[in-house]
Amino acid sequence: MNQSIISQIFDNIVITQAIHKINHDILNLQFKSLQNVRKQWTKEEDALLIQATMLFGVHNLDRLQLIVISKTKKQIYFRIRYIIENPKMSNNQTFVKVLQLK
Repeated sequence: MNQSIISQIFDNIVITQAIHKINHDILNLQFKSLQNVRKQWTKEEDALLIQATMLFGVHNLDRLQLIVISKTKKQIYFRIRYIIENPKMSNNQTFVKVLQLK
């Protein structure tokens, strides 16, 4: 699968919208399921998240976690992690992203 396409989708759509929807409590989001965040999203935003996760073969959005690493005035470092339930499968997939704040 084309990694650049995946990165673009997460960078430009999912991550940006997730961060914007979390408001100012982002540092309190440690290991919080995206399910709780999605409740505040519009149907259009939620559809974009579903589209992006399907590229990874992720079908259970409850297994996605947004994990904040650190926050400065201009940047937020965070990971999206997909928790794989079957221990025989490969390691949990982690995608590290940096969001530039305006």
